[in-house]
Amino acid sequence: MIIRDIDALSSQIKDKAKKTIADMDSDEKLKKLGAQGVVVIETIRQLVTQMAYFARGRMDTDDVRSIFYAAGLWELSDMEAKQKVTWTLKSKHIDGLAIDIAPIRNGRVWWGAPPEVWERMGEIGEANSLKWGGRWKQKDTPHFEV
Repeated sequence: MIIRDIDALSSQIKDKAKKTIADMDSDEKLKKLGAQGVVVIETIRQLVTQMAYFARGRMDTDDVRSIFYAAGLWELSDMEAKQKVTWTLKSKHIDGLAIDIAPIRNGRVWWGAPPEVWERMGEIGEANSLKWGGRWKQKDTPHFEV
């Protein structure tokens, strides 16, 4: 199960996340870059979900699919099952200290947004005292945490 409820987050991040989203939704620079707003992809993550994410790219494709199914997640393509998406089992999502946010364009998540869109989103999150995953060695551009 994927949780998108901002109010479920820890009090340490909740208000910062709400302000960040509001700032992103109203940001003129993001609009000029083509983003029509943002959407919360994930807030709190159960350990079983983190384990399923961690299995990607580390286990046999069929085993990864089985773990995703057991966690109540979506059906993976072969490419998704082989692609690593996390480097830890100790995500701040588990403790409600992280949020994933993505831009929207034409009513859909804009995963292919240019780097300038993600960079601007990162600047806005950082201006609201959040750490941005786009600054990490293993970039995680939708990720913000305290």
